[in-house]
Amino acid sequence: MRWLFIALAAVATLVAALVIAPMLIGEKGYVLIAIGDTAIEMTVISLVISVIVAFVGWWIIKKLFFWVMSLFKGSHRWFGSLGERRRRKAFYRGLQALVEGELAEAKKAFKQTTEGDFDGVNYLAAAQVARALDEKDRVRYLLEQAEDYPNSRIAAIIVQSRLDMEEGNYQDALKRLNSVDEKAAEHRQVVKLKAECLARQGHWQELQNNLGNWKKLLDKEDYVRWSQRIAKGKFAEIASKQGANALKQHWETLPRKLRHDTAYQAAYIQQLIDQGMHSDAQQRLLDWQKREVEPLFIPLMKQLNLANPTPLIKALEGWIKRDEKNAALYSTLGHVAFHAGDDVLAEKALLKSVKLSEDKTDLMLLSELSERRQDSAQALMFYKQGMDLQ
Repeated sequence: MRWLFIALAAVATLVAALVIAPMLIGEKGYVLIAIGDTAIEMTVISLVISVIVAFVGWWIIKKLFFWVMSLFKGSHRWFGSLGERRRRKAFYRGLQALVEGELAEAKKAFKQTTEGDFDGVNYLAAAQVARALDEKDRVRYLLEQAEDYPNSRIAAIIVQSRLDMEEGNYQDALKRLNSVDEKAAEHRQVVKLKAECLARQGHWQELQNNLGNWKKLLDKEDYVRWSQRIAKGKFAEIASKQGANALKQHWETLPRKLRHDTAYQAAYIQQLIDQGMHSDAQQRLLDWQKREVEPLFIPLMKQLNLANPTPLIKALEGWIKRDEKNAALYSTLGHVAFHAGDDVLAEKALLKSVKLSEDKTDLMLLSELSERRQDSAQALMFYKQGMDLQ
């Protein structure tokens, strides 16, 4: 606006100069313009004024033209904004319908969001709807669209990999997971799915090599579970191909660190039990047990089937004396005694266990013990009590 005032002031000054100058010198001057039979005669002052007026008129017309064009452009932006609002409304309605379980309505709503800027989240949500509707091809298509958006790529790949795994295509799933960048490779779900793919394919050594690098990305429970699963897988492979003696020899060749790993110890004992070597398993359980009972060993002790488990029974009774409110110890003692045929000790321990904390398995064993005594009423009572537990 400041430049407009300066320009107008300059024009006014020029016009004033052109008018006053000839008056001072007493000569106006004339200009003749001939176009065919037409002749235009004017003074120099008139010519200059005409040029200036023409220039100002052209400038005004130019400004008016661009102003009119801007109205149309503004209208275009307005309609575009209206369309975006409609797409956002459809997106939110789609999410609501998805949560409500109105899948057909959700599908219809998400179809209206394809031209919107939702960073791929609309495609992820639409894929979830398609999956619920069992539209497998459409699920894949929508997830591929979501992969084109950086912030949705990892989520889309994770879902794609899970679909591959559900179809038994573990190699394809692993290939897809390995295609992510370095940062995404540290995503916890990516790590878990990679581990599962390797385990399902029996690549135990590769899984073991990677587990050390993944330790910081997994919580303690997951790390222990995978360590145990690797050990179990490797031990089962050796036992099935080479036998129990080869398994025992392999254990002695393991690094000291692994032989002192509780998860590996539990997996090894499980394989000894699976191979029918219950006496060896009992000895390992007693040797590797610390002052406090190792929780991972309790399910293993319950599986032992020995005619004379005296060492283990004495150990359990000693632990119970130090912790008389531990229902798991009473339950374990009951199971060991039950398998050994000591019904009196088994019933006594199991009754104490269910009194501290009801357990379905313990109640079913008590029902079976009652049946052995031909006490059908009590057997039915324990059975019903156990079935009532979730």
